[in-house]
Amino acid sequence: MLKIIALDIGGVCIKLHQEEAFKTLGIMSSKDVPVEFTAATKMLEKGIITTLEWTKVIRYINENKFSEQELRDAWSMIIGDAIEGMPELIQELVEAGYKLAFFSDTSEIHMQEVYRNLSFAHLVTGSVCSYEVGATKPDDAMYEAFEDEYGKPAFYVDDKPDNIKSGQQKGWNSHLFTSPKNMREALVSAEILSA
Repeated sequence: MLKIIALDIGGVCIKLHQEEAFKTLGIMSSKDVPVEFTAATKMLEKGIITTLEWTKVIRYINENKFSEQELRDAWSMIIGDAIEGMPELIQELVEAGYKLAFFSDTSEIHMQEVYRNLSFAHLVTGSVCSYEVGATKPDDAMYEAFEDEYGKPAFYVDDKPDNIKSGQQKGWNSHLFTSPKNMREALVSAEILSA
């Protein structure tokens, strides 16, 4: 088994600010998001449509109220700061000799923001992202793509129970993220980090 850690991004490495992005686009609640908006965004995250195609769909839905750049800027707002305690934990894993790879359902827009803003992104050596694979977790294709690239990870962390369940079914050492403290305890229990 390679010494590699599979890291989900949103809700594990970074805080997400979806409501803020929606409000900028005139959507006051996630319950008010148009079905077409959600469908286009899912296609964007699976790489079925490009960022430009996505902006065209969203501009049409919003009756061209926003420019392409305004839409990109608003959607980038979702990517927040690092979750407190994660930079230190990531540094500890690197010092323990582990390589880190992002394993995330995301779009190209958001990955650019992650690499631009996440304080420890430079410590992560690779990624397997839904927009490149053409599928989202918990679809088998995502896990297979990760294994094709890196082999079975020594540890996988995600904040979504269905994704963790799928990882466990693949024989991955999978941990449901609730906090950096909880994750560190699981890493100690798995003998990846020392107490």
